[in-house]
Amino acid sequence: MATVKEEIAVMKERMGSVEETLNKMDSKIDKLTDRLLNPDDGVAARVNRNTSARKSISKALWVLYGIVAAAVAKMFLE
Repeated sequence: MATVKEEIAVMKERMGSVEETLNKMDSKIDKLTDRLLNPDDGVAARVNRNTSARKSISKALWVLYGIVAAAVAKMFLE
């Protein structure tokens, strides 16, 4: 049977291990946060750039559709 001192020593060792694990988790969370929220090349910045590009392409396609429709209408009306 373990004595009180031995049990306390084991508990202190486990607490050190838990603190070490928490520090590792904290550093990983910091890295993830940086990857997500970095204003230059984070995920949020990429999503904003992709949304902007998608909107621009959509507008360009509607212009192209209008030109094609006008060309088809002109062919049938001549």
